[in-house]
Amino acid sequence: MCLSGLYTYSVPKVQVYSRHPPEDGKPNYLNCYVSGFHPPQIEIELLKNGEKMKSEQSDLSFSKDWSFYLLSHAEFTPNSKDKYSCRVSHVTFPGPQTFVWNRDL
Repeated sequence: MCLSGLYTYSVPKVQVYSRHPPEDGKPNYLNCYVSGFHPPQIEIELLKNGEKMKSEQSDLSFSKDWSFYLLSHAEFTPNSKDKYSCRVSHVTFPGPQTFVWNRDL
């Protein structure tokens, strides 16, 4: 019996945002919300100037369509000199993909 046809692949949708409107020097939280992906194996890293930040991650959850979602977040104090991003590794990507936080959104 061949089960390979049962596997589906869905590309993750990635959103990088702060919990509160950013103000230089004021503590905040950086969030990376990754949704709509399948299979569930995924790696999410929050980065400051390309270096991995200490972060926490929600439990893996799934939607009605059986796609998965996760939230990774870290405390940070934004300033205009630093670059923050989220790096995601998933089987649907050719390699790790980096999504930059746009503080103006």
